[in-house]
Amino acid sequence: MVTGTKEVFAMPGQKLPVLELITTPMGFDGQTLFPLRITAPMDRVRADFLTYGGCDDRIRAQVEARGGQVFVAPSRLRHPLRYIRYVSGVIRQNGYRVVHAHGSSCTLAIDLLAAKLGGARVRIAHSHNSQCRFTLLHRLLRPLFMALYTRALACGDAAGHWLYGKRPFDVVRNAIDTRAYAYDPAARDSARAELNLGDSLTLGCVAGFTAIKNHAFLLDVFARLLKRRPDCTLVLVGDGDLRDELTQRAQALGVADRVRFTGVRTDVPRLLQAMDAMLLPSLFEGFPTVALEWQSAGLPVLMSDSVTRDCALTGLVQFLPLEPERWVQAVLDLPTTDRAKSSREGVDALTRAGYDLQTASKWLETEYLRLAEGAK
Repeated sequence: MVTGTKEVFAMPGQKLPVLELITTPMGFDGQTLFPLRITAPMDRVRADFLTYGGCDDRIRAQVEARGGQVFVAPSRLRHPLRYIRYVSGVIRQNGYRVVHAHGSSCTLAIDLLAAKLGGARVRIAHSHNSQCRFTLLHRLLRPLFMALYTRALACGDAAGHWLYGKRPFDVVRNAIDTRAYAYDPAARDSARAELNLGDSLTLGCVAGFTAIKNHAFLLDVFARLLKRRPDCTLVLVGDGDLRDELTQRAQALGVADRVRFTGVRTDVPRLLQAMDAMLLPSLFEGFPTVALEWQSAGLPVLMSDSVTRDCALTGLVQFLPLEPERWVQAVLDLPTTDRAKSSREGVDALTRAGYDLQTASKWLETEYLRLAEGAK
């Protein structure tokens, strides 16, 4: 059953209700955290969220603390008709004029159709990746997708061209609060003590445990690295369906005692201070926000060459082919850096490039209001 009260943006001073439609379960992943983060500073917009498959209680608490609400729909791919009926009902009952749908393929047509049936005249599609899992469905739904969106946004150029082809789109920066990630030596000491890292060279990765993030490759690289540099530790921050499989792989490789699985953490900025370098061997990415966080923290970063170069805003980032020995050697060749200086330079570079959260949030808020006014 759909719940909620009808709200219409009409009176001066009233906040515009916008529905952020998340096409994955709401957890600590980029597709969820981007709209959660960018809508937080808005004072003329109230962001509500709709997802399927559940919402992490900590995220729900953040939304509700701002006066928003979270709707959980039936599965959009297993029960598309039920999903469309539910979503259109939520939109109709709550009077959303603006719906912002986040995804990475033309399956967004399902969500945009529901938004149209619910009466939303502004239907924003937002591309968060440059590939997808459902390639056949992506191709089949492309004509419908192209007919349904009214505004095209993307996290980067590669993600935009992937979803919209030659049609125009605007890039919305995956902005962050850079100050939260700036190097803090006291936080480094406490985090390293908590993780029992000692003096080890500590490599990290912050990512959901999904096939796309390629943690299996990372564990293979780490096993090879330990043979040449036995004082290393690998810290994996995150969780996901592959958690048990990766734990077993670490045991099979004989490196389990050197790998820390922290699970999902809400103090990632603090944990980053404990690291010495970050690794992201993803099979593909639209625009990994973690790359910005890592550069703000002054950390050297190794990434697969499938990741967009747009995220490299400092000289801290190296792109490598998915060849294990190349990654091992790159770790062994990491230069000694002045962490505080690297962090200051990283924060400055991100700010100059427009990845300041306040600036990006204000642009999107203004866009929501402009589109809503035009949709009266």
